[in-house]
Amino acid sequence: MTPTSSWPAGGALRHPALKVLVLLFTGVFIAWALHGQWAEMRASARDLRVEWCWIAAASATVLAVYALLIQSWRVLLRGWGGDLPYPAAVRIWTIANLGRWIPGKVWSVAALSVLAAREGVSGTAAAGAAVLGTLLNIGAGFGIGVIMGAEGLDTVYPGFRTGAMVATAVFIAGVLALPRLLPPVLGWFAAKRGVPMASKQLSASTLWAAAAMNAASWLGYGLAFALFSRGVTPRISSDPALFIAVFTASYLIGYLVLFAPGGLGFREAALTVFLVGVGAAGQGDAVILGVTSRVWLTVLEVLPGLVSLLFLPASQRAALQHPSSLLDGPH
Repeated sequence: MTPTSSWPAGGALRHPALKVLVLLFTGVFIAWALHGQWAEMRASARDLRVEWCWIAAASATVLAVYALLIQSWRVLLRGWGGDLPYPAAVRIWTIANLGRWIPGKVWSVAALSVLAAREGVSGTAAAGAAVLGTLLNIGAGFGIGVIMGAEGLDTVYPGFRTGAMVATAVFIAGVLALPRLLPPVLGWFAAKRGVPMASKQLSASTLWAAAAMNAASWLGYGLAFALFSRGVTPRISSDPALFIAVFTASYLIGYLVLFAPGGLGFREAALTVFLVGVGAAGQGDAVILGVTSRVWLTVLEVLPGLVSLLFLPASQRAALQHPSSLLDGPH
């Protein structure tokens, strides 16, 4: 089986013409989102005073969140019988995290599977842990949004509170049902791929532990965003609960737009709308915060992965060019 047939969506999304089209569409969207806001942004930028101590604190908080998310992945992986040392997990996770900049977000899961298999861990378990961790993260994000500020966000987008509550209920029901649903799904996947089943099945306690870590990660992200805004635009309201809700909602919107690399443009537009809509910031300050936070988070997302990639053996770097090719046989 060829890599393209194994991951049809991933193969299509690697087509150069589609990449150019996605980038053009994203650029047009960003230009449209900033249209009419340039004057307010320039006026706010004149009074900009960056306080680097707050930026440093925000960056340290984000790195701590990454550490928690890596541990969450290891917990799920261990629940399926895969034992991965933390340093190896850090290297694998940070490299795979670069995949969010590829439209479709398929590459991240494939890269996790490939690199984990090279460490002697089941590729099926690694991919399953990555997919399940993503679903838990999205569900936990909606739950945090409801708890921290869905009522305020509902004034911006009527129906957000109801939608988030429904998503949270589905998330909780899903976590409760997963111990029964996962074995037959994984059995079907293993049979289709011709790979061995994971040696263990996830327990309810493992699922809830991973869900709790993912919920805590959203709290950490929101607090980091509040610290960052204090360092860039001190005029903006610094209510931590509000920043957690706004950041979580905008990040989820950007993530769920699958064709936009890293949610580029869509996350910033949502962030600006939410900040202005809840009265936390003026238009100019909100745009500045959206743009600068994108640069800040991009550096924190990309730099660890590039450092890990630099120290990766050449054979493994070559394998990442066609990661699905290592998933078609037993590990």
